[in-house]
Amino acid sequence: MIRRIALASVLALSLGGMAAGPVLAQAVAAASSATPATHVALSAPDGRAIDVSAWSAKDEQAVIVFSHGWNSDPARYHRIIKYWTDHGFTVIAPMHTDSLQHPRHAEGDQRSFVMTRIVDHAVVRGYAQASHPGKPMIAAGHSFGSFNSLMAAGAVSVAGPLGDPAVKAVIAISTPGVVPGLVSPSTYATVAAPVLIVTGDADLVQGFVTDPRDHRAAFDASPAGDKMLMTFAGGDHGFIGKADPADFELMAATTVDFMRAHALGDAAAQARLDALTAPEGVTIERR
Repeated sequence: MIRRIALASVLALSLGGMAAGPVLAQAVAAASSATPATHVALSAPDGRAIDVSAWSAKDEQAVIVFSHGWNSDPARYHRIIKYWTDHGFTVIAPMHTDSLQHPRHAEGDQRSFVMTRIVDHAVVRGYAQASHPGKPMIAAGHSFGSFNSLMAAGAVSVAGPLGDPAVKAVIAISTPGVVPGLVSPSTYATVAAPVLIVTGDADLVQGFVTDPRDHRAAFDASPAGDKMLMTFAGGDHGFIGKADPADFELMAATTVDFMRAHALGDAAAQARLDALTAPEGVTIERR
């Protein structure tokens, strides 16, 4: 199945007219005291070794497959990963070939990076299910990584339908929303899974995203029901890594309640989501 996905993606992307300019280079500051991850090398259909970082929760309730932003790497997201593991969610994250830390980064281009991201995500989802049997799976990501998560939840790009029914919920932080050559007007119309999108009104990407409202595309265009959007005043593209303590706690706690409510069926978490009101400087929308 993974090989068919890879071949279909290569064909689709070669015909898709991907934009030649820079794509969502993300700017999350590296944590200075990251807890070391355990690593496993998974085999991709093309023979690549996919370096996967894993942070295990002591009281594991579910598993998050996390996809980093373009040019970034999993270790830069230690702040949110630690919060999730402290609250019972194991995090498994591949290093994609577009990462500047990837040993084969120089061998790729934008089309190959998009294709290998799709394959990486599928391989790691399979690994997550096999290594954590019976545990619900959540797809989460930042920037372009959130688009990978949305594709796993049913978004149909030019690469075709790649949804995985095992994905119970999506956490999409600074999702690109509009990707010329990859996203069509109907891309998000097939995302029926619960989705929480986090963005900011200053969430811009130089040379690519000039209107912060682009980040809400998946919220506006996906079917109503179990969709939630949080927008932070002043939040930029690196908000996930440098939000002030109050904003970070609100964002992180909401992601945990969202995952508990929709992946674990936790009624108390759902009640907290339903009762959540936006403090000054934050907008919360539901559909």
